[in-house]
Amino acid sequence: MFTRPSIICGFLAVSLYGQAPAPAKAPKVPVLTSPALVDAVVLITPPPALSSKKMSKEVAEIIAIHRSATPAEVESANWDNAHEDLFAIAKVLGSNLTEESLPATARLWTDMDNDQSIFVSAAKKYFQRARPYDFDPAIKSLCGSVAGGAKSSYPSGHGTVGYLSTLVLVMMVPEKEDAIRARAEQYAHNRVVCGDHFASDLPASKEAAQLIIGAMVGNPRFQEEFAAAKAEVRKALGL
Repeated sequence: MFTRPSIICGFLAVSLYGQAPAPAKAPKVPVLTSPALVDAVVLITPPPALSSKKMSKEVAEIIAIHRSATPAEVESANWDNAHEDLFAIAKVLGSNLTEESLPATARLWTDMDNDQSIFVSAAKKYFQRARPYDFDPAIKSLCGSVAGGAKSSYPSGHGTVGYLSTLVLVMMVPEKEDAIRARAEQYAHNRVVCGDHFASDLPASKEAAQLIIGAMVGNPRFQEEFAAAKAEVRKALGL
C-alpha cells in the first residue's frame, strides 16, 4: 500500500523526468567579420606577469583610486558600467544621439557589437586574467561586481566597446575627434575606478578594437550600414 508522501514523491519524479531540458543557447555567428578573426587574439600584447612590479603597481593604483574617489566619480563609473554601447560614447556629442533617435546607427552597432563580443570573449578565454577583486582581496568593486567569477579581466569588454565606438564615430564625425577620444579614455578609466579592471586591461582593449574595425571596414554590409549611420549622425548634429 502506497502512502500519500510516496505517491507525491513518485508524481514529482515522473513530472521532473518528463520535463525537456532547456534548449542550449545558439553560439553567436559573426556578421561583419570572418569567424577566423578570433585567431587574432594572439596578436594582443599579453598582460604583465602576476609576480611583476607592474602588477603590484596596478593593484596599488586601484586601491589609491578607491581611497580618493569622489561620489561623483563613483556615480560616473557606475553609469558607464550600466551602459555598454556606442551611445554611451556618442552622448559626448549631444543628448539627442540615442538608440531611439538613430535607428540606422543602432542597426550598425547591433552588428558591430555582436562581432566584438565574439572576439572579446575569445580573448578573455585565451588570456585567463583574474579580475582585480579576485587577485587581491583588498580590492572591492565599486560597481556591484562580486568575486568568484570567471577569469575575464583581459581585455576589458567595456573598454573594447568604448574604443571600437570611438573608431567608428571618428570616421563619421572627424570634426569631433578630440571630444570623442577624450570620452573613450574617461569611459575606459572608469573600469579601473570600478575596480573591475587593471590599467593594463585598457591598452589591450584598444588593440582589440583596432583589430576588429580593421576586419570590418572591407565588408560590404559594414560599408552599407556605415554609410546610412554616418548620414544619420551628421544630420542629427547639423553637419
